[in-house]
Amino acid sequence: MHSKEFVQRMKDLLVEEKERLQEELGETKPHTELGDDEDAEAQEFELDEVNQDIIAQLKEDMGKVDAALQRVEKGEYGICSVGGEEISESRLEAIPWADTCVDHEAQK
Repeated sequence: MHSKEFVQRMKDLLVEEKERLQEELGETKPHTELGDDEDAEAQEFELDEVNQDIIAQLKEDMGKVDAALQRVEKGEYGICSVGGEEISESRLEAIPWADTCVDHEAQK
């Protein structure tokens, strides 16, 4: 089982990541107005699609961070959701929201 200090450090990182994602979500807006000429419209549609993809990814990442914070609160942080074994500290340091060990990542 991971030490309380390690879990607290990871929780702090998760909270920081959540704040960063919230800020980035607030700054990324879909484009709503179209230009007057055909080329400008094509560029704006492309920009809108890119922004929508970015927003979707940010929301997905936010969900992963929120789920990890819930596992911290439940005392389940760092436990593989597939096999129930402890997730290595090195994996959690690299991906604090990881919910599986390396061996079970492909089985998700």
